[in-house]
Amino acid sequence: MELRDMRSLATLAECGSIQETALRCNLSPPAVHKHLKTIEDEFGVRVYTRGANKLEITDAGRLLLSFTREILRQHAAAAIALSEWKDGRRGVVRVGAGPSFSSYLLPPLVKRYRRRFPEIEVFVETATGDHLLERMNSGHLDLVFDLASQAEAEPGFDLLASWESPLGFICGRLEVPARCRLRELEKCPFILYQRGSRVESLVSTYFVRLGFRPRVVMRSDSAEAIKAMLRAGLGLSVLMLWNINPDLRSGALWVIRTDAPPLISQMALIKPKSTYATRAVQEFIALAKRMTWKNLHPAPVDPSSRIRTVDISSS
Repeated sequence: MELRDMRSLATLAECGSIQETALRCNLSPPAVHKHLKTIEDEFGVRVYTRGANKLEITDAGRLLLSFTREILRQHAAAAIALSEWKDGRRGVVRVGAGPSFSSYLLPPLVKRYRRRFPEIEVFVETATGDHLLERMNSGHLDLVFDLASQAEAEPGFDLLASWESPLGFICGRLEVPARCRLRELEKCPFILYQRGSRVESLVSTYFVRLGFRPRVVMRSDSAEAIKAMLRAGLGLSVLMLWNINPDLRSGALWVIRTDAPPLISQMALIKPKSTYATRAVQEFIALAKRMTWKNLHPAPVDPSSRIRTVDISSS
């Protein structure tokens, strides 16, 4: 099995089509067929089968895919490392993060990095967590910012650094006391993230632990959409507090204090295990570790400001 065979298998796993694999790999469809047949003949297993709408990788193919992706990642890293050594090129850093993190926390880090290393290209991809992990696993990203709980659950990734990320009960124009018991909120309309999202799973587990049953009237995959609904007085939500810093400063949104224990998550920087990190990636990791990430926490409270209450000691 050669590198070209591995690339055909890895690409087929991503797109599920011989034709698309050929286009992405700059090959003819017969050449892709030949590469896949070479793998099957060498190992004596089927690596793909025809599904309802696309070609699907078999169990044997998925087992082999984990090794081929690792080899392809190492080959790409070796090429970059040699390029750096040979002609002084500093390379590229490919970073993935969710929409909210990309909007609020990543820009200052990227700006600082580019200011220090203007010769290095920084590529940022914004998507859902599962998609980003798959992109990193397939060698398209070097680093991903994700919830630490998710990173720890994935055996193929290294957790490089983590930062506390508190969440709180957030309100806008809805008439809710600034201080109340959690049970008093059960009758309030809640606007939460879509089911299956990282934050929704975190919040759902928190509610189960508290025995709290919110009355959910809306769900969204966008923090900005949820905040717009809250500002319109259509409900409450549970959000990362760094999502609402500007709204806290303006008084458009505020944090409700309850008798419930705080919900504190961890944001993490992760990379694939046992992969070579180029100098460019190493420098990005080092700079990220030095970031204080003060904006993971809510804006300071000024008694004379319009902010009604901000206290994460009891979310």
